[in-house]
Amino acid sequence: MEDEEGYTVLNLRPKGRGSVVPSSDRIQGPPQHPPWHRLAQWVAWVVIIALLAVVIALGIWVSHLVSEKGQTPAAPGSDRAGSRDPSTAECSTCLERFRSQLCPPALPSPAGGSRCKLCPTDWRLDGNKCYWVSRENKIWSESRADCSARGSQLLVIRDPEELEFIKDLTQGTSLFWIGLSIPSLEKAWTWADGSQLDQTQFPVSGPAEGNSCGAVKGNQIHSDTCSSAFQSICQQDAVPL
Repeated sequence: MEDEEGYTVLNLRPKGRGSVVPSSDRIQGPPQHPPWHRLAQWVAWVVIIALLAVVIALGIWVSHLVSEKGQTPAAPGSDRAGSRDPSTAECSTCLERFRSQLCPPALPSPAGGSRCKLCPTDWRLDGNKCYWVSRENKIWSESRADCSARGSQLLVIRDPEELEFIKDLTQGTSLFWIGLSIPSLEKAWTWADGSQLDQTQFPVSGPAEGNSCGAVKGNQIHSDTCSSAFQSICQQDAVPL
């Protein structure tokens, strides 16, 4: 087909109804994300902001504690770590107060230690030991368990002077269990601490059998069946001040 000036005009039309001319307006953009994806992003940002707030708050709190104490914790080996703790000085002051109120005036011992020693309530002090006399009659094994429950053990006599003190303590009126027994038929008299009895120093009157235990009456040690029921004597170390 020609126009008025003689040029041929090409009339290009779609050949069919189903043909579609490409258009820049119809070019599709990037795929759209689902709504939950954007919600997850918001939640993540909220969590990050909350964590930052917690970290900042902890830093402020620690700084406040350090400022209240007036000093930062000293590392082991530093000069500050070796300084005297105020609580230690306070305990030392309390100890001096107790010593002045509870201990009788006395000269220092030749060894340089304190001559003032204390025992629990109802215990009797002699030398470096505290002694307790039970009020109930029990068999030997029950007496041993009773002493153990009190943080002590049945009496182990070390020298004749201690035996004389026990005589005064018990008034020598009846038998009292001490920490002496025969663990088996093959063994001799054995103290509660595992040491062997020196019978040249402390002779035992009575039979020495597998069911025999030691009891003291006055300044003598007697053998009796461990199933007998007597009072007992417990001992523990005195506390020096």
